[in-house]
Amino acid sequence: MKIRIYLKLLVPLLCIISGQTSSSENPLTGYEISSERYITDEFGNIKMRVNIWGHVASPGSHLVYDGIDLASLLSAVGGPKDGANFKKVTLYREKPDKNGNLVHTIDFDEFLKTGDRSNFIKIYPNDTIIIPQKLSNLLFKQIGTVNTIFSLVMIYLQIQYLAQ
Repeated sequence: MKIRIYLKLLVPLLCIISGQTSSSENPLTGYEISSERYITDEFGNIKMRVNIWGHVASPGSHLVYDGIDLASLLSAVGGPKDGANFKKVTLYREKPDKNGNLVHTIDFDEFLKTGDRSNFIKIYPNDTIIIPQKLSNLLFKQIGTVNTIFSLVMIYLQIQYLAQ
């Protein structure tokens, strides 16, 4: 309860200090500030929960700093696994953004080539980010499984043939 009160007082104060006086300029407009969305740690840092799924080292729900970008978030979850598809990273919003969008597709591969973070979109509380696996990587992994199954079937058939 104290966190909710402090945040409701803190955000407008920060907007005034940074020169933002109208709610249309406030980047948090449309996002409720409650104890479920933002949390402060013992040092007063504002944190939020973000979900990251897919082909990353540590998928799941993570508590991260407010204002984190996609590259830093990927680092916080241990990075992507080999075979991650960076061209089709998908971000799902809990609530529509100011343009009414709930889904954003991000070409993270462009960042890896140029290092330019200007195309990153802001991450909000309860966003879900999915890093898919490349189809080629999936097929190569499945070929190994199929090969093992065929080998076991061949061994079984040879044993049956020799037993006759």
